[in-house]
Amino acid sequence: MMDRLLENNTILKILSVVVALFLWFQVTSTNSHVVGDRSIGPVPVEYNPPSKADLTVMSMNYKSVSVQVKGPIATVAKINPQSFSAFVDMKNITASGTYSLPVRVSVPAGTSFVNVVPNHVTVVIDQMGARHMNVTLKAVGTPAPGYELTQLATNTQTAVVSGPMSDLDKIKELVADMPVGGRTSSFQEQVILMPLNSEDRLVSNVQVSPTMVTAQASIKKRPPEKTVGVVAKISGYPAHGYAVSTIAVHPASVVITGSKSALSQISVIYTVPISVSNDSASVSSAVPLAFPTGVSGVTTQDVNVHVTITRAG
Repeated sequence: MMDRLLENNTILKILSVVVALFLWFQVTSTNSHVVGDRSIGPVPVEYNPPSKADLTVMSMNYKSVSVQVKGPIATVAKINPQSFSAFVDMKNITASGTYSLPVRVSVPAGTSFVNVVPNHVTVVIDQMGARHMNVTLKAVGTPAPGYELTQLATNTQTAVVSGPMSDLDKIKELVADMPVGGRTSSFQEQVILMPLNSEDRLVSNVQVSPTMVTAQASIKKRPPEKTVGVVAKISGYPAHGYAVSTIAVHPASVVITGSKSALSQISVIYTVPISVSNDSASVSSAVPLAFPTGVSGVTTQDVNVHVTITRAG
């Protein structure tokens, strides 16, 4: 009887299917109870910022973590970094400073949390602030030959700089560069306000309001110039038995400016009188120059004069 059943192809096919289904059930049933573990990463770290409005997060030393979980092999094999969430809670921080905070992790259903690396992050919190600062205009370049810049001005004298206090403390001045290179006439232009530190580098993480101001540059044709020698004028006489032996002037010449007619009449510039009355020792001092009406010094307004006084005879 059994031999005849085994000789029947249909019966053999049915038995084969039954055996295959039994084996598959056994394998899947067994694997569903096999537990494995796996490290997944990088998982981005998110955070809840401090609840105080005047606090801001300056830095966090780790932006992602690696999470280890365990669970059924089939479940663990399917998970990826997007299946996790990692976050740091900062809402209870109430003051600026550096904090070490735990990383909290949410894992996929069907798995269990094992570990997170790193399990803490270092966070720097700073207080936000604002300051009113004076606006400084700086000329960039020089006007065309024969022309000079006489004034830089703006109607906006101050601006508000806001940001983390640690960055505000770095600001030395609020500067706007005014390009005057090659100019031959007065003009106005919109210029950007730049918060600079003591090394004249831009300070980041701060905002300036307004960001731009209108600046005016006054440029005019430079009057004629002339280089002339300087003569020290001496008044009085040294003490009895003494005399002036030498007079040294530094600088020995200066550049003066004025109208053509005024300059044409000048060959030297005198100092104001230097008194040596009754002196028996040499005299040194800074002495102003005596400019005639309509004439002025381009850069020099006074000179150093040394009068050597020695015994006569």
